[in-house]
Amino acid sequence: MPYHCKDCSYRGVKSGQLGECPACGSYNIVKSTTLPARQSAPAKKWRLVVLVLLWVVFLALVIGKLVR
Repeated sequence: MPYHCKDCSYRGVKSGQLGECPACGSYNIVKSTTLPARQSAPAKKWRLVVLVLLWVVFLALVIGKLVR
């Protein structure tokens, strides 16, 4: 059964012998059958294009400063 510590965010399958968190020793843990997993959505194409354009502008400005 999975455990989640609310104090140190430890997630594990086993808790301590007395029901404490094995990482920090806190008794503020939650037993859960399903822990919500964070699922990251794939990056949108326009965000990648903006990222590349900003890096190109940044590199152009740095090279311009170095050449001058």
